[in-house]
Amino acid sequence: MNELEAKKRALVAESEVYRETLKLELHNLRLYVSRTKQKLKGFGRPNPLLLLAAPLAGAFFRKRRGSWLRRAAMAFLSWQVSSRLIPFLSGLFSSTRGRSAAPASETMESVKGMRH
Repeated sequence: MNELEAKKRALVAESEVYRETLKLELHNLRLYVSRTKQKLKGFGRPNPLLLLAAPLAGAFFRKRRGSWLRRAAMAFLSWQVSSRLIPFLSGLFSSTRGRSAAPASETMESVKGMRH
């Protein structure tokens, strides 16, 4: 019986270790999700004037006439490039550039606020 009790205590201790490991992994996942949400907030709606500027500039400087399919593809590609460059460029010139990372206490508060 002593062996069974010792095995039982060892299994209980092992399950407690796994339980704590799972808690830490969930905490890391919550931190990752909150940081990802903060990063994705920077991808707002692009300026519609800039979306039109690239294809119009290309059409202005092009000497030969292209098909409508080619123009539509160029407009789409221009839109994709501008939608990726605008947040990148605005991030380069933002005022938060030189600041350090948030302290752990602030990060913990933001994670606690995520719970529903």
